[in-house]
Amino acid sequence: MNIENPKIVDEKFLSKKCAWFYYVAKLNQNQIAKKIGLSKMRVHRLIAFADKNGFVKTFVEGGFDKTTKYEVIIKQKYNLKLCEVIPNDEDNSDPIQMLGAAGARFIMNQINENKITEFGIGTGNTMNAVAKWLPKINKKIDFITLNGSLTSNNSIQIKTGINQIAEKTNGECFNIGIPFIIESIEQKKLIEKINFIKKIINKASNTKIKILSVGGLFETSQIVKSNIVSKESIKKLKEKGAVGEVAGNFFDKEGNLILNKETKKIIGAKIDSFKNSKTILIAGGKNKISQIQSVLKSGLFTGLITDEDTSKKI
Repeated sequence: MNIENPKIVDEKFLSKKCAWFYYVAKLNQNQIAKKIGLSKMRVHRLIAFADKNGFVKTFVEGGFDKTTKYEVIIKQKYNLKLCEVIPNDEDNSDPIQMLGAAGARFIMNQINENKITEFGIGTGNTMNAVAKWLPKINKKIDFITLNGSLTSNNSIQIKTGINQIAEKTNGECFNIGIPFIIESIEQKKLIEKINFIKKIINKASNTKIKILSVGGLFETSQIVKSNIVSKESIKKLKEKGAVGEVAGNFFDKEGNLILNKETKKIIGAKIDSFKNSKTILIAGGKNKISQIQSVLKSGLFTGLITDEDTSKKI
């Protein structure tokens, strides 16, 4: 188990990455700052940190030549516009905190460089990690959930990313505030007619950038562990070949969208809206390989942030 503070681990990771871009990729500090989403001053300090701590020798320690190679391969294989692969921590097989830090940096980069003022946000443990790593945002930035998340287990609501983000932005956070899956299609139709729910779903669908994690139907998946979806619904989804899930949308191993009675009971942002926005997946770990492959094959997503071990297998 890694007992080192995740913030220290992330600082080392950033210093090595900045140094690699500076000494190997030959980018200047302005270009690095824009690429990673940091200030030029912080990039300067991180490069100095890498020098001081001996990361820069005749090469830059950190293996970014390999991660860059995987980024190129994944972008070409799945027709993505963006891919970031982060090195794995040798002492910790679970990359969720490092993925959370990378996701938070991506959001801050979009705010500072591209002047984005609203984001669609998914649910799940990885999105909770992104929320945890987000700094205080002293701007009016809105975040809108892309699907329902309520369940009979109230404890899961406290952990949702949108609740954590609400404390960090001067903007507004819009939570649909409905179950992930409704009891019946008839009930769903009635709920969709409620004005404030209709407005939030439309707002979520219209966001230019959507940040999402990837789930599935394994025993370790949050959907299964939290009982957010009934065992009967899970059984029916598996019978249809469901493997990967994003914001209440299920895909089979070939990337085809699953459409059955169960999926028709799920309320969330319209799947067609994914094609009209920059939709970034943040996912990794040994239990997510088939799920990520399933989702990426759909062709609906713009980018992926993942870890090196996962990148080798997808």
